[in-house]
Amino acid sequence: MDESWLARVPPDQMNDVRQAQATLNKAEDQVTRASVAEEDGKRELKIAKKEEKAAKASRDAAQSAVKASKETGRGEDPNAQQRLEQADAQLAAAKAQVTWRERVATTRKSLKTMRERERDVAEAELEQARYQTLQHSGDVRAEKLNGNEFARKVDEAKQKAQQTQQVVENDLKQQREARAEWQKLDSQVQAIGGSGR
Repeated sequence: MDESWLARVPPDQMNDVRQAQATLNKAEDQVTRASVAEEDGKRELKIAKKEEKAAKASRDAAQSAVKASKETGRGEDPNAQQRLEQADAQLAAAKAQVTWRERVATTRKSLKTMRERERDVAEAELEQARYQTLQHSGDVRAEKLNGNEFARKVDEAKQKAQQTQQVVENDLKQQREARAEWQKLDSQVQAIGGSGR
C-alpha cells in the first residue's frame, strides 16, 4: 500500500499504525536474534562432533591397548581394560552430546521460522492498520481496497504462525529428552573418573 497518504492523516488517528509498526520492528529484531542463535547452534554442533571424533580416537587407542596386553601373553592388563571402559563411556556421552546439539540446531532453526511467521503476522497487521486508518480518515482511496482481504491475510499469517509454534514445541520436547540423556551419560563418565563436561 502506498504510504504517502500517511502524511495527510491527522496524528491522533495514527496510533494504531504506530503501534503496529512498533510491533513489526520488534518482530524483525526477534528474527535477527533467532538467526544469530541458529548460527550459534550450528557452531556448537560442529564442536560436539569434533569432541565425538576425539572420543572415538581415544576409544580406539584404548581398545588397541587392551588387545596388545592380551597378545603379549601376560594376560589382560586391568588398567588397559579400565581405560577402555572409561573411553567407551566418554564415547557414549560424546555421541549423546552430538544428538542433543543436533536437536538444539533443529529447534533453533524452527524458532527462527516461527519468528519469521510472527514477523509476517506483524506485517499483515500493519497493512490492516494502515487500511483501517485510511478508511477512518475518510480517504476515498479506502473504497478501492478490500478490507476483507487485509483480514484474510492477518488470519492466514496467524494460522501459519500457530502451526510453526507446534513444530517448535515438539522440537523443544525432543531437545529436552536428548539433553537429559546426554547429562545422564556425562554423569556416568564423571562417576568412573573420566573427563566429562
